[in-house]
Amino acid sequence: MKNLYLGIIVICTCLIFSCTKEIDEELITITIIEDDFEDDFEDVNNVLLKILEDNPDNTLNWSDNLDNINNWEGLVVDNNQLIGLDIENKGIKVLTPTINLLEDLIVFKLKNNELNNIPKELFDLKNLENLSLSGGTNLTIQVDDFLLGLFSLSNLKELDLDRIEINEIEGIGSLSQLEKLTLKDIPLDVIPDDIGQLTLLEELNFTNSNFFEIPEGFFRLINLESISLVSNKNLTTIPEGLGVFTKLDSLTITGSKGIQKFVSSISEATTLKKLDLSNNNIGFLTNEDGIIPDEIGMLSQLIDLNLEDNHINTISARIGELVNLKTINLRNNKITDIPEEFGALTILDILDLSGNLMLNEIPEEVCKLQDLGAVIISEGECGDLRVSSEYGFNTTEVGVSSLFFIDVVLDAVIDPVFIDGDGPFDLDFGEIGFQVHEVNVEDVLNREDTPDQVLITESDTQQFINGTNNLSYELISPSVPNIDLPEGRTYRVRLFNTEFSNVKTYLPAYELTVLE
Repeated sequence: MKNLYLGIIVICTCLIFSCTKEIDEELITITIIEDDFEDDFEDVNNVLLKILEDNPDNTLNWSDNLDNINNWEGLVVDNNQLIGLDIENKGIKVLTPTINLLEDLIVFKLKNNELNNIPKELFDLKNLENLSLSGGTNLTIQVDDFLLGLFSLSNLKELDLDRIEINEIEGIGSLSQLEKLTLKDIPLDVIPDDIGQLTLLEELNFTNSNFFEIPEGFFRLINLESISLVSNKNLTTIPEGLGVFTKLDSLTITGSKGIQKFVSSISEATTLKKLDLSNNNIGFLTNEDGIIPDEIGMLSQLIDLNLEDNHINTISARIGELVNLKTINLRNNKITDIPEEFGALTILDILDLSGNLMLNEIPEEVCKLQDLGAVIISEGECGDLRVSSEYGFNTTEVGVSSLFFIDVVLDAVIDPVFIDGDGPFDLDFGEIGFQVHEVNVEDVLNREDTPDQVLITESDTQQFINGTNNLSYELISPSVPNIDLPEGRTYRVRLFNTEFSNVKTYLPAYELTVLE
């Protein structure tokens, strides 16, 4: 019996010793992990302090007191790990090579700084999903090493590069997880065909590059929701085949002066809600190219249409079928007539027609949109006196030309047209006349009044009687131009009508150049 008790005691002792040993081992393990955390935090702290120290002109709004590091701007900490660092626009010129110690970083934003180096250690951060990076005026890089490191970040979902001197991105297809790609002021000569491997891409933005054409691989990006091609000076055509992008919500192609024609294939992108083709040269060479065709009526989802700063002369009446439109910007074109079908756009917020110097009467159906809350911007507002002019050419004594066409009118017959039968004025009469301003040639294309315009002469006004519908008379503008207007300068002739106290409402402006 004693042996039995003794055996039980021995077994219990062993069990107790064993449990104690396991507990001790767990404690030891926990202690080691805590030490690792402390080391990690020390590494993170040292890296952040090094960034602060290396950039004395920074605007980080950090301090060298580590006790309040959780309050430092731009830091995102989760489960005691630094996963986000946003130091965009903070005066950073030097990036420490020890940046690779921030191995938990998922988001790293560095744009709008003046980096003079991009350490290769940056590309050791293999967990990065979002990277934005700008170069500085003194930045020099080894292109091959830079691209090799960049394309090794296989987890990237968003990449935003700005002002980095690389002419190619061949190999970008390896970033197969990319959902958003923005390249600004990157002098790319070619968009590589392997861009088509970025099949998850939803947003694509190329700004101020040198490429001439869009590769076939581009049309494999069937998940694209937004395409933005801005100020790419060598681009001469709008891509065909946009119908493959069945999720495309926004298309922006602006600032490419080589684009001179609206392509009908845009109508294939029937999911578009925003279309921006502003600041191109549509219609510059021929009147036929300045026509927005009927196919635009296929874009039934369109909300925002921007065709500003082109040479468009004719707008399809089928725009009136785009009943979801809220904004139409036709500013600074050569449009003479607005289709009355625009009156069907009952939820329209803004219709900008300003800068169309030859614009005739706006249809009453369109003017009524103002009653529904629309803002119509034009040289003369709806309900004002409208002016149509029959031009006669005169090339004797002095040659006069418009900014774009030879042989501009010296004589114009002005025919006031009243929108309402009783006329637009509350008083018994109004007056019409013209002013001639000398224009700073740099401001001519703005087609707006600027302080640099100097009044040269103003005609005597001529009266018209309220309620008179078929009134016409002749103004000679300007009289004896070879005497009054020095040669080789540019002028703006602004027609106006007056109401109470000689307040002038300006009507379409005509820009003239007196030739030497």
